[in-house]
Amino acid sequence: MTPRFLLLLLAPVVGALIAVQAAANAALSKALGGNVPFASLSLIAVAGAAMLLAIILSGARPPSAVAFSTAPPWAYVGGVIVAFYVVAITFLAPRLGVGAAITLVVTGQILGGMLVDHFGLLRSTAFPVTAPRLVGAGLMVIGAFLALRR
Repeated sequence: MTPRFLLLLLAPVVGALIAVQAAANAALSKALGGNVPFASLSLIAVAGAAMLLAIILSGARPPSAVAFSTAPPWAYVGGVIVAFYVVAITFLAPRLGVGAAITLVVTGQILGGMLVDHFGLLRSTAFPVTAPRLVGAGLMVIGAFLALRR
């Protein structure tokens, strides 16, 4: 198998795990009496511990303080976005259903990704929006609408 093929297999597996994560987050929140912020903080703490273990097992050396300081301040907004996502999906999944919540999140990711690509935002490589990509995004919006129907 080629490395590209393995990457193409990894992406949908990760996507499927996001749905499992949403259901698990909602279950934890329910067990904690519906306390979404505390459930989210607990999940982020577990994620931090898992990353610390991965760092230890990989033997990776920590970057220097200078390396961290050379990153633009906006590059750290990803941490805030991760926290917001965990809180939002923990809140949304039990209210909309995991499938509908994930469909809406993925639709937002596609639309946002197309904007980032088209304008090359945040120093990313620019990939212009094309007619086929617009059709694909439109189909996602329609799919999200259909996923919300019961």
